[in-house]
Amino acid sequence: MHLCISINQARNNMYKLSYYIFFILYFFHINALKAQVISPFSSLNSIGEISDNSYANNLSMGGLGISNGSYWHLNSQNPAALVYNGFTNFEMGIRSDIRQIVNDISKDVTGNGNINYMGFGIPIVKDGKWVMSIGFNPYSNMSFKLFDQDQIENVGGGLTSALVNYEYQGEGGLTEVYFSNGIKLSKDLSFGLKGSYIFGKITSNTSSSISNEPQFYSNLFERSIYNDYSLTSGVFYKNEISDNTFIKVGFIYDIKSSLEAERFSQLERKIPNSLSVVVIDTILNNEIDNFIIPKSYGFGVSYEVLDKISFGAEFRIQPWNKGSGFSENSNANYKNSLQVSTGMELIPDAENVNSFFKRVTYRGGIIYKSYPYLINGGNINNIALTFGLSLPVGTISRINLGFEAGKRGNIKNNLIKENYLKFIIGTSINNIWFIKRKFD
Repeated sequence: MHLCISINQARNNMYKLSYYIFFILYFFHINALKAQVISPFSSLNSIGEISDNSYANNLSMGGLGISNGSYWHLNSQNPAALVYNGFTNFEMGIRSDIRQIVNDISKDVTGNGNINYMGFGIPIVKDGKWVMSIGFNPYSNMSFKLFDQDQIENVGGGLTSALVNYEYQGEGGLTEVYFSNGIKLSKDLSFGLKGSYIFGKITSNTSSSISNEPQFYSNLFERSIYNDYSLTSGVFYKNEISDNTFIKVGFIYDIKSSLEAERFSQLERKIPNSLSVVVIDTILNNEIDNFIIPKSYGFGVSYEVLDKISFGAEFRIQPWNKGSGFSENSNANYKNSLQVSTGMELIPDAENVNSFFKRVTYRGGIIYKSYPYLINGGNINNIALTFGLSLPVGTISRINLGFEAGKRGNIKNNLIKENYLKFIIGTSINNIWFIKRKFD
C-alpha cells in the first residue's frame, strides 16, 4: 500500500513536470527566434560573447557559485556542489538587459529579454551521496550592428571622390545542454562532472556601398553551424568549524574544447530594397573547421553561518593565445581572461513566521572581468555591482531576483563604452520525491 502511494505520487509529479517543461521549451523556442540584446562587444569573437552561466542567486552575489553550494538552489557552476541540494529542484530564469552604447559622437539605448536558463536536479542517493542535474544554459550570444564611413579618391580613374559606407551585422548564438553529477567522497569532500553538448548557428554580413553607385552594393555573407561536446570537473570541500558555521572551498577545471563548425561564406552583389542576390564567388562551401576554446580554471572560498550569513571570493582564469579560435585567427591579439567575484548574502531571521521580510535572503556583490581581447592595444574591462533577493514561497521554494549594473570598455582606447543593467527573475521550485508515505 505504501509503495503504491509513493509510486503514484512520483508519477503525478513527473506528469506535472513534463507539462511544465513542454510549455517552457515551446516558449523558449518561440522566443529564441527574437533578436537578442545588441552589443558591439559580441562582435569580437567568432562565436559571440561567452555567457557566465549565472543563475539569479549567483548573479546577485557577484557571480559566486564555485564555492557557494546551496541547500535551496541548483549549482550550474560547480557540479561537485550539487551534493548539498537536498530536494528535487526545478530552476528557471528569465533575463532582461538594457544597454547604453556610447562613443564620442552618439549614445544609443537597446534592450530585450528572453528565457535564460532551465535546470532540474534529483537526489539519486539519500543524504546527498549522489545528486544528478540536467538542463540548458545560453553558451554564447552574438548580436551587433555597426557602421563606418571612408572617403576614397580617384574613383574610376578620375579625379572625383566618393563616400564608402560600411555596415557590419551579426546575430545568433550557441546553447549548452548539460548533464551533471555530484558524488560525495567523504563527509566533507565531493567530486562532480558536467558533460555538455553545445550547438547553434552564427551568421554575419559585411556590406559596402559607394555613394556615386547607389544601384547596388557588395556584401560578404558568412554562416557557421557549431556542435560539439565539453567537460567540466569540480571539487567541493565543506568543513564545519563550529556549530552551524562552515568554510567552503571549490575548484573547477574546464578542459580545452574544440567546437566543430560547418562554415559557409560567399561574396554577393545586392540591390537595395530587393531580395535578389547575385553570387559573385563562394569562398567556403560548408567546410569543416574547429574553433578552439582554451581550458579554464576557477577557485573560490566562502564562509557560512547556516541560514544567517554567507560571503566569499572567487577567481577564474582562461589563457587565450594564438592557438585559440579558428586557425585563420592565429594573429589575433588574445590575452588571458580574468574574472574576480566577491559577494555576500544575509537572512535576518530564517525561522520568523511572523515577518516575511525577515525570512527574505538579501544579496549583494562586486564583479570584475578582464576580457581576452585587445582593441587598439588596450584591454577591455568590466566592473559591476550586483544585488538581489530570494523571496520564500511556501516552506521550501523561492522566487529569486538578481540585478547587475555595470560598465565595460572606454571611449579613449576602445572607441566605445557600454553601460548596462541586467535583470534576472528566477524560480527555485523544490519538492520531496520518492519518500514513502506513512499513516498512523
